[in-house]
Amino acid sequence: MKRAVAAAGLCALLLGGCAPMAPQPGADTATELRWAQRREALANVLGFALSGRVAESGGRSAALRWRQFADARFTLQLSGPFGAGQVAIEGDPGGVWVRTKDGSQYTDDPRAWMRANLGWWLPLDDLRAWALGLPAPGAIEQLALDADGRLATLQQHGWTVRYDGYQRVGSLELPRKLEAQTESVRLRLVVDSWTAVDLAKRS
Repeated sequence: MKRAVAAAGLCALLLGGCAPMAPQPGADTATELRWAQRREALANVLGFALSGRVAESGGRSAALRWRQFADARFTLQLSGPFGAGQVAIEGDPGGVWVRTKDGSQYTDDPRAWMRANLGWWLPLDDLRAWALGLPAPGAIEQLALDADGRLATLQQHGWTVRYDGYQRVGSLELPRKLEAQTESVRLRLVVDSWTAVDLAKRS
């Protein structure tokens, strides 16, 4: 098992233009350098597409197709025995259209809709960053890296996120398995394939 290196108390990281990370007392300098290089590379990811599976602690699971755009819009397609058959969610974290076999509706509270209709919910505000292996913007309670400078565990915004594997996608290493949980929700995401990664053009 690779050694995890604690790096708690980091400043908020944005996908575009991450702030420099101050060295932590006792931390492995080489590991922190790898992490800084990873953050710089991932900051160039404008959008992505992936297919995989998501499961919750009650044992229900669904196939997932996710397309994330540079302007924060996204589309999520869930299919399988997840309580509502096939579900398509399209919009941004502030408001989405939800399409099911029963029709379409708009909601500006996707979390409440998911709770009421699916029995679980996704942290849409943060999931884009977490799926790439980055902290989301905002305060970080705790962060740990593995020996290769990759995010191993993260505590942020009431969630604990653990990364169980990465995969090579072009020049990047992106998460293959991650688990996110709060006191009431536990979700596991397995990425079978990153089908597209949109990178900023270098000047």
